[in-house]
Amino acid sequence: MDDTISLPTRMPWTSLVTVVGVTALLVAGLLGTVSADRAALVGVATGVLLALSLWLSGWDHWQAVGTVLASALALPVAVGLMVATGGTVASLGAELFPVSSQTGVRPAVVTLLSQVVVVLGCLTAVFGATAATRGVVDTERVGAYGGLVVRTTAVPFAVALVLFTRGAVDFLQSNTGTPGVQQLTGELLTRVLGPIFDPVPGRTHIAIFSLLLALAAAALAHGLDALPLAELVPETSDAPDIDRAVAAAERTLRWTGRLALLVAPVAGLFELGLGQESMAELLPVGLYDLLVTVTAAPGLRGLLWWLFLSGTVVSVAVWFLRRTVQSSADRVGTVLAPYVGGGVITLAAVVVAGPAVDAIETALRATPAAAAVEQFFVPILDVYGPETVTLSLAVVALFTVVGAIGQLWLALATNYLRERTAGVTLAAAGLFGASAFAATLDTSTWLVLAGLVGAVVVWDAGSFGTTLGHEVGTGAATRRTELVHTGGTVAVGGVGAAATLGLAGVARGSVAVEPSVAVAGLVVCLVAVLALVAAIR
Repeated sequence: MDDTISLPTRMPWTSLVTVVGVTALLVAGLLGTVSADRAALVGVATGVLLALSLWLSGWDHWQAVGTVLASALALPVAVGLMVATGGTVASLGAELFPVSSQTGVRPAVVTLLSQVVVVLGCLTAVFGATAATRGVVDTERVGAYGGLVVRTTAVPFAVALVLFTRGAVDFLQSNTGTPGVQQLTGELLTRVLGPIFDPVPGRTHIAIFSLLLALAAAALAHGLDALPLAELVPETSDAPDIDRAVAAAERTLRWTGRLALLVAPVAGLFELGLGQESMAELLPVGLYDLLVTVTAAPGLRGLLWWLFLSGTVVSVAVWFLRRTVQSSADRVGTVLAPYVGGGVITLAAVVVAGPAVDAIETALRATPAAAAVEQFFVPILDVYGPETVTLSLAVVALFTVVGAIGQLWLALATNYLRERTAGVTLAAAGLFGASAFAATLDTSTWLVLAGLVGAVVVWDAGSFGTTLGHEVGTGAATRRTELVHTGGTVAVGGVGAAATLGLAGVARGSVAVEPSVAVAGLVVCLVAVLALVAAIR
């Protein structure tokens, strides 16, 4: 595949340099208006990583490698999005609040929201410009990346759900004495789970023990049958007959499960109908004591439960692998990579849980939400632990990426964004939104106008260059045509910006409105002129 004309969404080098260069200059200038500089830089880096992830998810030559890398980048992208928004809010919240009077609340909130939008606009602009260099924003690729992130999220979501359920059950069982819903729920869980995992000592529990034994035996039999144990032994004359041993083990487990399942209802009738005193009289003393010891042992019941879970996990894993390996090696890597990436994310979240939670708590205590930290965050941390909280936050961040990618896919699928110009459209929209909201901050008027004009230049040059490259090829001599076209747009925008600056200077002394209102009105007029010119062309 020729690198110069490989993708229909590529543009000639002149237009490409214009789009990337103008976007980089304006983003650098707009980020100077944001106080949360670290969060803003993280947002810019996230835009680059997101575009790189999209490209990797559709890397045809090395599909498995690209899928692995894109899956591994899912968490950095998710954390970057959270830091770009939540980090900006936390940093500015500590700086702007508390206010000295009630009248200062509204300006502080406007400043906070404006700076968050500026950061997100710069992130979108960087993502769009980076994606436009390779034309990676299309419906198929965005949908594939969204599915990849969803599969990556499945593993940490499942683990977080298990940890959350365990923490909730332990908490409710420990609060059976608390009046209200907690008491009712705790008593219900105790009555349901107590006979299974923590039976009353000093009596037999043959029925429930037999049910657990039947479940464990059946799961182990299925797991043993699914494992390719015979294939692991070399086919030599002196090799052990592994098939016969495995078949005997499976047969023993299956018969054990069937017998236990038959014993359970009969034992339940005897235990409920006769009572413990009658059973103690009917059975020999040694046998009765042995049944009490075995069936009422919590450790043995826990072992049976974990054997059941292990057998089930083995059966599901082997089934999944057998279906996967029916395809090519590249397909195997593509299917398994997201789940491997999800497992790595889960382990990473558990390892850094303590420091991560401490850093989040410290950051929140420096914001106006400090009271909510003591009221909500600390009790949740005490109940569920840092591992569950960190893993849950990682899952929420990954779902944020899924939501953003889903919206992008919907815009492409409904033709709200044209695939051929999606990258430059996103870059221009990000610059336009960031510049418009920067006007509400302590920003120079010339920077706001430069951002608005630059957004139109990026969109016009990128759209024209993409169309030109699609029609005549990116290798054709089109530099003069591109420069003339872009120069016309810059000239019109420059004249409008100069007129706006002049009128803004006059308005400060002669217009009976606030200067910011006058500047905003002139900015709207400039936008209208640029939109009209773009529509005519």
